[in-house]
Amino acid sequence: MYEWKRSLTAGRLAWWFVMAAFPVAITLLILYVQHQEEEIPTEARDSVWSVLFYIMIPCVCTAMSVLLTAGPAVASELEQRSWVYLATRPNGIFWLLIGKYLVAFTWGFTAAALGATIAVSISNADSRGQILVAILALSFLSALGYSSLFLLLGTIMPRRAMVFCVMYTVIVEAIFGAIPAIINRGTFQFRLRSLLVQWVPLNENVKDDPFMSYVVGEGSPFMHCFWLLTLAVLFLVAAIVIAHRKEFTTAAEGDV
Repeated sequence: MYEWKRSLTAGRLAWWFVMAAFPVAITLLILYVQHQEEEIPTEARDSVWSVLFYIMIPCVCTAMSVLLTAGPAVASELEQRSWVYLATRPNGIFWLLIGKYLVAFTWGFTAAALGATIAVSISNADSRGQILVAILALSFLSALGYSSLFLLLGTIMPRRAMVFCVMYTVIVEAIFGAIPAIINRGTFQFRLRSLLVQWVPLNENVKDDPFMSYVVGEGSPFMHCFWLLTLAVLFLVAAIVIAHRKEFTTAAEGDV
């Protein structure tokens, strides 16, 4: 509750509305282009919208929303010179990071949920109900995973947390996650894509594409959710352990 009250600022609310409005604005632009030029073929409509919503909401909206809170979790306390006080409280570091994590998850998922509900509702997809449920579930899992990931990265590199988080997301999650090799199985994107293929109404031509066997997993949804949640827990535990063991300094770079 302490972290939640601290996060209720005008800037954070404005960012939340921007993230929630992002998929809605893109959906309106797509509908406008379709109206002006050519409609998406009926047989491919659900597949196109499903992929677009997946990219816009769980991948962009959710990840960008949690980045603002989870990434600078440690850096903000160091800058405000409050880290020493929190570190000397009973379990202060533990509850601080748990609070940061829950607040990041809440901001990220609620923005994604609002944006997904409006965007899917105004689209011309045929299976809007199934797509909405799938996107909400993927956004929930994405918020759980990326909150822990950015919290860990921000704990390892507090001085350059935002830059490091963006670089990791682009290099590891986007590039390595799309490489057809064993390395992509350790990313959240691999698990989310695997669930996407099983939960949304994609064309059989898309599912049967040989390339899909390399970038998505063939396991059950339960196994993909299990591994995704396992990674999230491991990252969160690692962040807490590192924060307890690492010797942070609250002095500015020019104070020495």
